[in-house]
Amino acid sequence: MNKIWKQAPFCDTLQVTKVIQQDHILNIELTRGLSTWHASLELTADCELSISLSSKATTKFDKLVFPNAFIPPDKEHYVLQTDSQGLLLPVDDDYYPLEEKPFFFAGGGAAMSWIGMTDTALESGYMAIFETPFDAAIRLGRENGFITFYPVWLPSMGQFGYTRKIRYIFFDQGGYVAQCKRYRAYIWPKNDVIRLKENQKRFPAIEKILGAPHIYVWDKARETRFVEELKAAGIDKALILWDPNHTPYPEPGFDNELKALGYATGAYELFSDIHPDAYPGNEEIKGMPLKRNVFPGMFDNLTARQIDGNCYSNEFGNYICPDAVRSEIVKRVDKELDIYPHETYFLDVYQSNGIYECHHPEHRLTRQQYAEAIIENYKLLENQYNLFLGGEFGADFTGSHGVYAHGMMTLQRTWFICKDTLTEGTIYYKGNWSSNPKPSIMLGTRTAHEDYLKYSINEYTRVPLYELVYHDAVVTSWRWEDCNHHCPEIWWKKDLFNMLYGTAPLWSLDQDRWDSFKASFLKSNHTVCDWLKQVCYDELVMHRFISDDHKVQESLFSSGRRIIVNFGDTDFHYEGSLVSPRNYLTL
Repeated sequence: MNKIWKQAPFCDTLQVTKVIQQDHILNIELTRGLSTWHASLELTADCELSISLSSKATTKFDKLVFPNAFIPPDKEHYVLQTDSQGLLLPVDDDYYPLEEKPFFFAGGGAAMSWIGMTDTALESGYMAIFETPFDAAIRLGRENGFITFYPVWLPSMGQFGYTRKIRYIFFDQGGYVAQCKRYRAYIWPKNDVIRLKENQKRFPAIEKILGAPHIYVWDKARETRFVEELKAAGIDKALILWDPNHTPYPEPGFDNELKALGYATGAYELFSDIHPDAYPGNEEIKGMPLKRNVFPGMFDNLTARQIDGNCYSNEFGNYICPDAVRSEIVKRVDKELDIYPHETYFLDVYQSNGIYECHHPEHRLTRQQYAEAIIENYKLLENQYNLFLGGEFGADFTGSHGVYAHGMMTLQRTWFICKDTLTEGTIYYKGNWSSNPKPSIMLGTRTAHEDYLKYSINEYTRVPLYELVYHDAVVTSWRWEDCNHHCPEIWWKKDLFNMLYGTAPLWSLDQDRWDSFKASFLKSNHTVCDWLKQVCYDELVMHRFISDDHKVQESLFSSGRRIIVNFGDTDFHYEGSLVSPRNYLTL
């Protein structure tokens, strides 16, 4: 290709003080102030550039950018943004938020520990795999006016701690598909990822969530009568979940009734948030005995602490240390499963809220140990209770302990910046939680905001990066505030994306919602899930744009099954067949 990738000059006031070349390895000494780092740049036998950065373990620093960003040669390039499912971010885009985000944070961070760039022909490019991702972040910024990315290394408990590693791989063909497959080859053995088919041998109930809608039920939809109505209408399989932070609770025996109907049964769970003991909302546990974020008298013991002793917090509460909470997990799950013998838990936040250092004197954790503690909690639920697990966002450090990941189809960074969705009274308002039995954020309808249309649902720039790595290991869907039906005018489009990517529809139902859109739900189930049943165990081998305007796209699965989707408003002729507007063709 004769393409040259040039790096921007060092930033962060780094100075090169020594360079030694030994065959295919370049050793560089770097200084900043009184601190010294040693970088090793090795050109491997596979022509990959492996970079290691080391220093004294006790070296103190705030953050360090190294190596610096590669500059896009021209505007005919995309950043492969691995936020959620994946995005082709034009390097000359002038709106997308350019921020620094740590890995595994659903507010705009990467779900996978890599990021890349490709040309607009979707052939040449490069990727960076962060081999030590826990104390790292990706900074999006501009060089020569074009968007690019910078690796950012963070301290571990205030010090450098250990050698950091990043690997660059350059491609002259294959585009984003080749980069995804290279990452798959790297990450599957590292994180012990296994296929759904293999995981199902341990947890047979996994079969019931494949080729099926994933459904949160509210209010009277938590009655067996309602679920029987779904079954009678033709919903032959489904994952049914409910949130014990909301009333009414199902009657005891609800899970067994669901199992008898052939549905997978489970609940929303949350082991990561807590309020101070004096918080008035804690009193709600009297009417909701399984309320998730209440641990009476345990606030000081359970909370993760920053280095100054303060708690980590957000609008939903303070963060619980995943190591400290383990005994409380056992208490609550023992109590709940006696009444509701679930087959699965959806573990909120664990894969989406980022990973943190805990400086609590009784349970100190580095970020890596924090992630490992989360994995131990997954293993506890799997091994002690025979539960398979899902989560919010698809942070891939959990390997195959997260079988399904809600939220990956929603591009998180642009979802959260749509401020009009928070303004009550606008047509974009996504609702709230004020009605405990029937929260409007789950059950309302709205109009899709222009930002959402431009980024989150735009067929021109969306790409299934996550599915090309994980389709045969993890089932993904939209966020629960962003279900297939929440913006009715683009319901058809979200269904087509589910079919193209081989991902599950997500519904949030009460009786009124079902009655109002019953025909649409049944159509969605028939068209989307009948196709998913054919490809649910497959690897997504290839995805490509067929038409120049990206309106027509194709996916190829490892079984040989193919689907062509036409997002456009006109007929498209393909290999002697007609793909009508807003429709699909399977081969």
